[in-house]
Amino acid sequence: MSSMIVFGTDQAAIRQDTVPQPDNFYGDSKLQAERELERLESEDFRVAYVRPPMIYGHESKGNYPRLSKLAKVTPLFPDYDNRRSMLHVDNLSEFLRLVIDNQDRGYYHPQNTEYIRTTDLVKEIAKISNHRIGVTKLFNPLIKSMMGINVVNKVFGDLYYEQAMSEYHTNYNVRDFNESVRETELG
Repeated sequence: MSSMIVFGTDQAAIRQDTVPQPDNFYGDSKLQAERELERLESEDFRVAYVRPPMIYGHESKGNYPRLSKLAKVTPLFPDYDNRRSMLHVDNLSEFLRLVIDNQDRGYYHPQNTEYIRTTDLVKEIAKISNHRIGVTKLFNPLIKSMMGINVVNKVFGDLYYEQAMSEYHTNYNVRDFNESVRETELG
């Protein structure tokens, strides 16, 4: 298991030809581990490198729970257009099962079928939680001017794999967006 972070935190769109350039210790450690494993590969020892984006699911850690808490209490949220690759834990599990069953090797970049807008995610969480929330574009100029700030980038910045990078010969997305958010929120 590697991570999307091997491409760095300043990338917006990651394409087939994007060269890994980690810009923090965690990303660098993942890339170094990949390189060490490459040395062990042989016909008898296959390695599949899985570089998922943000993984979420019931009782997950990280940014998703913070956003979920906010979605359940805030009366208003910015309606900002962005694009994020995410991967529900059930879709990741299915992908890993397929890679193992098929004895695949190489680099893989699984993600949910659809990109996620932060606004849509917050609205879906609020809906599932029976919380009324309004959205507005009023804050968009301020958000755009603050895009250099790490926390603003994490919430509203683009970070996605181009869809072609995530294609696999078998469908591994067992949960769509709405279903995955419902499962994450309700367990």
